[in-house]
Amino acid sequence: MRKVTFTLLFVIFLTACGSSKSGITPDDISIVKVDDEKAIVTYGMSRTGAEKVVGEPEDEGIGSRIRYNNGISITYRDNSVVFISLNEESKGKFKTVDGAEINMNKNDFKKIYGEDKAVEAPDTLNYVYDSEKKEYVNELKPDQENAKYKKYLVSVKFNDKGEADLILVSDINAALYLH
Repeated sequence: MRKVTFTLLFVIFLTACGSSKSGITPDDISIVKVDDEKAIVTYGMSRTGAEKVVGEPEDEGIGSRIRYNNGISITYRDNSVVFISLNEESKGKFKTVDGAEINMNKNDFKKIYGEDKAVEAPDTLNYVYDSEKKEYVNELKPDQENAKYKKYLVSVKFNDKGEADLILVSDINAALYLH
């Protein structure tokens, strides 16, 4: 009887640990090379460190956003990564550290980031997490100008086939203000 109880508690524990995402943290604002799990670009990383993974810039892009020739765009604030986007050219090369990739459908993203946590529109899913309040929020509202960045965003745009063609991971201000 003790063995059955222990086994049951262990299964419940494992299920609880893996069943839902508790929130988006700076660690989730990261991408990884598909063929090299050690090649990671993460929130707060220096531009030099990021470019060791993604290569040299293709062009300077819009504002402080820099485009790379592998479907990656990165925005740096004070020489640190604060915004990363993956487009169709990144397919098969990069994914988010949580496993999200270009061409996945909405249900795939909901399995990764949560069924009921997204702000959903016909062609987008937006997950906004306020790390100070420890809750998902339903609006894309910036942090106060001089506040430490506390809201993090995972945003996905879908094409006419229902497949992701753009994935953004960032702090909320970088996404809304391009800085």
